[in-house]
Amino acid sequence: MHSLPDSPAASPTVAVLGGDADPAPGHGRAGLPAADAPPADATVLAPAEEFPETLEDLSLVELQVLHSRVTRQVEREHLSPEGPHPLTRDRHCDVAAELAARGLLRIG
Repeated sequence: MHSLPDSPAASPTVAVLGGDADPAPGHGRAGLPAADAPPADATVLAPAEEFPETLEDLSLVELQVLHSRVTRQVEREHLSPEGPHPLTRDRHCDVAAELAARGLLRIG
């Protein structure tokens, strides 16, 4: 069996969930990025970012890009302890409904 040395430098780091310590700014519980933190890249659409008021006015390419960005954000948020942000879920449903209305996506 393997044993760890007694030196403090070799001790494992433990994340405390629900503790009194505040995580780093912009991070959720256990030091993971919060679902509504600013995105690291332009391929996602965080809840704090602008979203078109009407999707009907978007071109097909714009709608597909928006769908891709929202879907990537949903995937990112699924990895956070809090789960998907309610606004992101609503946006994802709205974009999917518009694609379905255009006959480009089947829902269900």
